Amino acid sequence: MAKPTTQTDGAARAAVVSAEGSDFLEPLPRLTKKVFTDLAIWMTGLGLLMGVVFPFFVMAFGVPSTYVLSAKFFSATIGAGLVVGATNHFLSRAVVGSRLRFMSSKMSRVESILRDAVLADDKEECTPENCMITVDSNDELGDAAASFNQLVEALAESQRASRVAGNFATTLASHIELTPLVDAALNVLQGAGHLSASALCVLRDGELATVSSAGIAEPDGLAQSELVQRCYRTLDMVKIELPSDIQLDGGIVKFRPRTVVAFPLHVRLVPIGVVVLASTMPIDDRHDVLIQQLLPNFAVALNNALSHERLQRVAAIDTLTGLYNRRFGLERLSQEFSRSVRSGEPLGIILFDIDHFKSVNDTYGHQVGDDVLKLIAENAKGVLREGDTLMRYGGEEFLAVLPGAGEADLRTVGERMRRIVESSVVFESTAEVRVTISLGGVSFPSADVVDLDDLIRKADAALYSAKTAGRNRLALVEA
Repeated sequence: MAKPTTQTDGAARAAVVSAEGSDFLEPLPRLTKKVFTDLAIWMTGLGLLMGVVFPFFVMAFGVPSTYVLSAKFFSATIGAGLVVGATNHFLSRAVVGSRLRFMSSKMSRVESILRDAVLADDKEECTPENCMITVDSNDELGDAAASFNQLVEALAESQRASRVAGNFATTLASHIELTPLVDAALNVLQGAGHLSASALCVLRDGELATVSSAGIAEPDGLAQSELVQRCYRTLDMVKIELPSDIQLDGGIVKFRPRTVVAFPLHVRLVPIGVVVLASTMPIDDRHDVLIQQLLPNFAVALNNALSHERLQRVAAIDTLTGLYNRRFGLERLSQEFSRSVRSGEPLGIILFDIDHFKSVNDTYGHQVGDDVLKLIAENAKGVLREGDTLMRYGGEEFLAVLPGAGEADLRTVGERMRRIVESSVVFESTAEVRVTISLGGVSFPSADVVDLDDLIRKADAALYSAKTAGRNRLALVEA
C-alpha cells in the first residue's frame, strides 16, 4: 500500500529541491555578474592599452614624435581608449546582458514551479510559453538557449512522470476490490501515455481471462491471443509497431493502431497477468519506461486484490454445495429487495427443502446425504436464469432469488426445479436414492409484503403449505 505523503515528507523533499535546485539553477545571476565584472576590467585595460600604444602606432605612419610623444596627446588617446572600452562594455551589457537576464528569469521561473510542485502538489508545468527560451541565433547564446530548453524539457518530463506516479500510487491505495482497482489503474496508465485502448488479463482458475478493457474489439478472446500468451510465458514486454499503411488483423482493437504493447505483471517472477495497451500513434520509449516503472506496484496491488477476492469467495461459498452461504446470500437478497422497492420491478423468491431428508441420512448415511445435497444444488442452479441467485439457506433448505420474476415466472422455474429433482438419482452401492422437494414462492410487490423479513416469512409459510398438502409440490403466495 502506498505510504501517504505527510507534511514532514513534503518539507524534506522541498529541502532537497532547495539544496540541489539552488546549486543548479541559481549560479546564472552570479555568473552573469562575474562575467560583466571581468568584462569591465578587460575593456578598461584594453582602453588603457590602446591609449598607450596609439601614439607609437601613429609615429609608424610618419607623424613627428614631437606631436605625439606629449602628455597632452597621451592623455587624449588614453581617454579615447577608455571611452571606447566603456562604450563596448555598455553595448555588451545592453545586448548580451538582456539575454542573460531573460535566461536567468526563466531559470527562476523553473525553480519556482519545481518548489511549488513539491510543497503544494501544484499542477503547473513548464511549457514553451512559461519556461522555454526562443532560439533566435546560431552563436554561443543560441546554443546556450537550446541547451536550456532541453534541460527544461527533461525537468518537465520528470515532473509529469512524478505526478503520474503519485496519482497511480494514490489510485492503488484507494481500492482493494478487483474491478474498481483495475478500472482505475488502467485509466491512469491509458492517460499517462495518451493511449486509445487498454485491457488487463489475469490468471483465474488456471487460465488467463480478461477482467477489464476499453477500446478492445473482442475482450473475451484477448487472453488467448498470441500477443498476450507470449508476454505471459516469457515475462518480457511484447511490442508491435505497425507502419501507417498496414492494417492489423486479428481484431484486437476497435481502431487502426500504430502500436500495441503487452506488459507482463508478476510478483517475484510469478506471473499473474498481462496489461495490453494500444495507440493510434507510436508509443515512444519514454512512455514504455514510465509504464514499466509503474507496473511493479500495480502487480502487488493486483495480487492483493486477487487474494482479497479469493477470500471473499471462500467466505461467501458453502463448501459442500458450492452455492452462496446464508450470510452472503441474504446480503444479495437485501440488495435486490432494496432495488425492487426503488424501481418497482418485481422480485421473486423460492424457498425449498428436501422431503424426508432425515430418513436418507438415517438409512444410507451422511455421505450419501451429502451427495444428495450436492446433486440438488447442481440441478436447481442449472434451472435458474442468468442473474438469479441460489443459496444454501439451512441444512437441507435452499433459497432462490429471482430478480424481475412475477408469479408466472416463479411457477415456471419452481416446477422445473421440482421435476428435475424428482427425476434425479443418487447411486449408492446397494440402491438408487431418489428424493423430492417441496417449494414455497412469493413475488414482490404483487404480494402484500411489509419488509424483507416479511417476504421470507411468506415464502416459508408457502413452503409449509406445500408440505402439509402432501409434499413434492410448489405453493405460491397468491396476490
